[in-house]
Amino acid sequence: MRSMISGIIGLSFAFSVGVLLLSLGCAIYHNWWPAFVVIFYVLAPLPYALAKRYSQDSYSNSNCGLEVALFLTAVLVISAYGYILVLAHHESITRGALWLLVSADTVMFSTILAYFIVFNDEDDFSY
Repeated sequence: MRSMISGIIGLSFAFSVGVLLLSLGCAIYHNWWPAFVVIFYVLAPLPYALAKRYSQDSYSNSNCGLEVALFLTAVLVISAYGYILVLAHHESITRGALWLLVSADTVMFSTILAYFIVFNDEDDFSY
C-alpha cells in the first residue's frame, strides 16, 4: 500500500513537471501552437490500455492485438516529437521553446510509461 501511494505521488509530480514545461514553452515565447501536443498525450496510452484490457494472455507466444497496440503507441509518441520538430523547422517556434517542449514530451511520455509499469495488474497478489 505504501509503495502504491509513493508511486501515485511520484507520477503526479512528474506529470506536474511535464505540464509546467509545456506551459512555459508556450507562454514564454507567446506561441500556443505547441499546446496541441496534449492531444498526443491523451491518445498515446489508449491503444496499449485497450489491448491489454481485451487480451486474454498479455505476454503469450504471439498476441497480434498487443503488438499492433504497441506499434500504434510508438507511432503516436514519435508523432508528438515530430510535430514539435516540424514547428521548429517551419520556424513557428524558437529554439528555446523547442528544448522546453522536447523536455515536456520526454517527461510526459516517461510518466505514461511509469504508470503502466507501476500499476501492472498481472498478478493478483495483494499485501
